[in-house]
Amino acid sequence: MKIAFVHQNFPGQFLRLARTFVAEGHEVVGLGMVKQCSIPGVKYFSYDAVPGPEDAPYQNRYSPVIPRLRRAYGVAHKAKALAEQGFEPDVVVVNTGWGENLFLKDVWPKARHIAYFEYYYHAKGQDLDFDPEFPVTDEEVIWRLRLKNSMQLGALDAADAAVAPTRYQRDTFPTYLRDRLAIIHDGIDTQRLQPDPNVRIQLGEGGPQLTREKPVVTYVTRNIEPMRGAHVVFKSLPYLLDIDPELRVVVIGGRGTSYSGSAPKGQTWFDVFKSRIERPVDWSRVHFVGNLPYDQFARVLQVSSAHVYMTYPFVLSWSSIEAMALECRIVASDTEPVREIIQDGVNGRLFPFFDEKALAERVRETLTDKEKSAALAAEARRIAIEKYDYETVSLPRWREFLGIL
Repeated sequence: MKIAFVHQNFPGQFLRLARTFVAEGHEVVGLGMVKQCSIPGVKYFSYDAVPGPEDAPYQNRYSPVIPRLRRAYGVAHKAKALAEQGFEPDVVVVNTGWGENLFLKDVWPKARHIAYFEYYYHAKGQDLDFDPEFPVTDEEVIWRLRLKNSMQLGALDAADAAVAPTRYQRDTFPTYLRDRLAIIHDGIDTQRLQPDPNVRIQLGEGGPQLTREKPVVTYVTRNIEPMRGAHVVFKSLPYLLDIDPELRVVVIGGRGTSYSGSAPKGQTWFDVFKSRIERPVDWSRVHFVGNLPYDQFARVLQVSSAHVYMTYPFVLSWSSIEAMALECRIVASDTEPVREIIQDGVNGRLFPFFDEKALAERVRETLTDKEKSAALAAEARRIAIEKYDYETVSLPRWREFLGIL
């Protein structure tokens, strides 16, 4: 079959599927805005967004739509050029969050078009109004959610079938649309992600060597920002360090922004959160290691004694399920996306999102009751394998959904 995957940051969620289908002899084409693709066998084509209005206030005010329309036009022109050269895919799979599938059905009308959805925005009851520490005061922020959703609705109209990776993400969509969205997780490699009680890791040149012999609390986020609860983790640091004089905290994550917007007054969120800690912190025992290569990320989690995961009501991080596969002792925020994968006292421990003292207490329980914690961690890995393994669960579902058997 001929399969086209489209994602502005290609391959994005389609990495494993693209690799699998290439290895099986299918013709796989990728389209995105990155300049190069390193997946052997994938025929990759980079596109540029079509230029649009340059007036800054106009562009900022309507930023949810203008860049997406530019991408939609840009990728459609690239697809049209491929069609003129004779490429007609059987299946087109597009991450809709960037507007790219809007015109592709008109360019490739014979293909089956699959829309991959991540999130449908709401002014109330999800991420926007969740955190009282960072309230939204600009009413146009709310208006822009409708613009974002209008692009989602256009994407759904242009698709033959649609999919979301988790139940929570599917259920952010209006009730009358949910039956149109299948739930298929991207899947994780649970064979590659194995627990290793004997792992040792050096934190940087001249840094401490970490093992499972002394307590290590880990926290992972793409960037240190409110959406993933970094401010609560920072507030919890004095309480965490009080648990054991040898305890260390390792924070994996950059200092840019991914989901929460810019920090106030030109600062980074790291600076803001650090300045708000009310008690002294022994920073020699807190290690900010930035964004790590995947294998190093996995090794840090292998050495973890208690792994903290937090999120607003928003898209679930892959790292949460990867931590389950690595048999981490998980301490997580009691928020709806998390409750889909973690049950308190079954495969992890939950705490109220805004309660840094409760976070530290759940970590204390995790470190103290080692037998119970080990049982929870083993159950977390079992669930990761049973529900989210790429080879045995996700790939067969994707095959059936795409008609690639």
